[in-house]
Amino acid sequence: MIDDFEDGIAVGGSRREVLEQLRDYLAYRARKDEFFWLEPDFVEATIRQVKVAIVPEYRDGERRFPCREPIHFKLPCALGRRESGLWAACFPTLDVSFDFSELARFNQLAAHYAREFLSDRTPQELSRFLPPVSCEIENLAVSIREAPTRERTPDLFPQLSAVASPVDKRSAGRIGRAWERDAEVQALMHALREDGGSLCLVGETGSGKTSVLVEAVRRLVREQETAAVRPRFWLTSAARIIAGMRYLGEWQKRCEETLRELAGLRGILCVESLVDLVGAGGSGPESSVAAFLIPYLRNGELRLVAEATPQEMDACDRVLPGLIDEMRILKIDEFSDRQALTVLELAGEFYSQNEAVFFPHAAAAEVFHLFRRFQPYVAFPGKAIQLMGGIVDRKLREQKAPEIGLNDVRREFSSVTGLPERFLRDDEPLDLESLSATIGARLLGQEEAVTRVCRTVAKFKAGLNDPARPIAVMLFVGPTGVGKTQLVKCLGDLLFPGKPEKERLIRLDMSEYAGPDAAQRLIGHVQGQPGELIRRVRANPFSVILFDEVEKASSEVFDLLMNVFEEGRVRDALGRVTAFNSSIIVMTSNLGSTSSGLLGFSGGPSDPEAPPVHTDARAIRAFFRPEFFNRIDHIVEFKPLGRSTIEQITRLELGGLAKREGFIDRKLSLEFSEGLVRRMAATGFDPVYGARPLQRAIEEGVVMPLARLLVAGAGPQGKQLFLDWDEQENRLRVEEKAGSTSA
Repeated sequence: MIDDFEDGIAVGGSRREVLEQLRDYLAYRARKDEFFWLEPDFVEATIRQVKVAIVPEYRDGERRFPCREPIHFKLPCALGRRESGLWAACFPTLDVSFDFSELARFNQLAAHYAREFLSDRTPQELSRFLPPVSCEIENLAVSIREAPTRERTPDLFPQLSAVASPVDKRSAGRIGRAWERDAEVQALMHALREDGGSLCLVGETGSGKTSVLVEAVRRLVREQETAAVRPRFWLTSAARIIAGMRYLGEWQKRCEETLRELAGLRGILCVESLVDLVGAGGSGPESSVAAFLIPYLRNGELRLVAEATPQEMDACDRVLPGLIDEMRILKIDEFSDRQALTVLELAGEFYSQNEAVFFPHAAAAEVFHLFRRFQPYVAFPGKAIQLMGGIVDRKLREQKAPEIGLNDVRREFSSVTGLPERFLRDDEPLDLESLSATIGARLLGQEEAVTRVCRTVAKFKAGLNDPARPIAVMLFVGPTGVGKTQLVKCLGDLLFPGKPEKERLIRLDMSEYAGPDAAQRLIGHVQGQPGELIRRVRANPFSVILFDEVEKASSEVFDLLMNVFEEGRVRDALGRVTAFNSSIIVMTSNLGSTSSGLLGFSGGPSDPEAPPVHTDARAIRAFFRPEFFNRIDHIVEFKPLGRSTIEQITRLELGGLAKREGFIDRKLSLEFSEGLVRRMAATGFDPVYGARPLQRAIEEGVVMPLARLLVAGAGPQGKQLFLDWDEQENRLRVEEKAGSTSA
């Protein structure tokens, strides 16, 4: 409903009451209007806040009288993706929506459309658009009867129509062609013509299982096409079967009625995911929808065509014995490189014939090359063809030259993955010295650690990393507060600059995974949702994963991580695979620092008598098992910070204050004395916690006094402030051209 042309509005005394009203409204709309489509074309929705300042005005004919002060709006904006891959945004309080291709342009476009809508309005008119106190996105599941068509009569099959859709010629046309799959299609058609049992199409995700099924059904429908023939093939999912079912025995009754109606048609039920049937409906596999259907499969009362990966099939057989025994297995093998490239070339020819673009073979080959290089674990052609569709959509929107070039392919791949284009081009060099300098400007005093990380990035850029493992597995060791987490953030900024920080950096505090159920909470239970790690990596496979204070995790977690480090993937209890091949894994630890007496501070360069300090490698080896330790690619040591480094960090933090909104709005520039730098460095550095208390010291010693000064009366405007520390009065002293003030 986020960007529906007829939004539903509900008002109630509680959140639950409002949601029930909206569900009723959606069901009413769907029953009333056969063209109303409940499947959202707006996924991965999040809420962003957009700040705009609008100057109200009064009008007298053609004359306008602007008000003196602007009104500052903080508008909620829903941000998500279309199925085509486009970004979509909607201001629910303004009823304004827009689509765009590059996430980096969101802030600019959102502010533009908000100003365009709110401009030329009086203060009274603008008051109607003041945002609510809070705004959230809620997913609603609505179970309804589908609108009637010429080929079926839902009144005769109300339950079947509520949980499944007929796979007729029109719906089959929405699925891509099964190129290079004639043998599999013929085998499936032969099996479907028989009055035999059920089938399971087994193949990797994206290998074309659904395309094979739909192509076989398309040909069978063409063979049997008459006006009187009712649809025999119905497509459903576990989520649709149990949608809206709240009470004990409710979904079981729905299944019984659905199967009775399906038997009257001599129909075949097609399920998108077999493993979802095993995980839905009950507290475990033995009480799931799949377990409920086993007797019907065994007695021949139900013919089922399901899809599964090889790992999912093995898991289903393990957690629910007897299910796979009732099904005939039809394997959908992965394409060879030659077949995959041929399929992408055929897809390009298809787009060239049916869209106002020209998709040459060279561009299709580049798509193949990028996926084989950066996502070798992805089966062809699923995601590759989705990317090609996104390229075509972008080209049609831009209305430029119709030919799709290599740069168009790289730009779309960069937009989807977050990788900058310089990592996608072999002809663009990577300057390691410049890279080290860039990161070193943000992380002071850790030159060796920065160099090690930059070498890892160079290895990835050269394509020399092992494609069967994560890009890199690194252990950052050193005292607290010396920059380990900061370097991880810099690494995420470098590799995935096109993503928000919460997407490019997946951070897990391993002290929260020390209990006996820690591994299950990471990957998820059989009957529950995926765990935190699995859910976030599936949403953002191109990311930096940080396991903070890894030594605090339980032994079961270490067993799980060993599998991730070695194979680059992990399977949950139902066999669903999550790939880590596109991620960099970083673990942080204080091991070897406390045991050797190291803290976050040393005499460093300013103390010539201070001996060199190193992390105790023996403590690290003693803690980790040899098989775990040997799977770590690099151990990066962080040294304690010297006094001069602490003062450099203090200057960096103080210099960043000028970028805050209050100083920018007042056009104030800041200059700091060396005395203030030394004072903040001494106050903000702790021998135990390193430089972490520094920001707190600056907030209390500098920012808070400045805030009191700025809000007292009019405050300084458009001036340069010189900040110093008054040792006698033990407070901040602020000087400006007009005089001196103590804060």
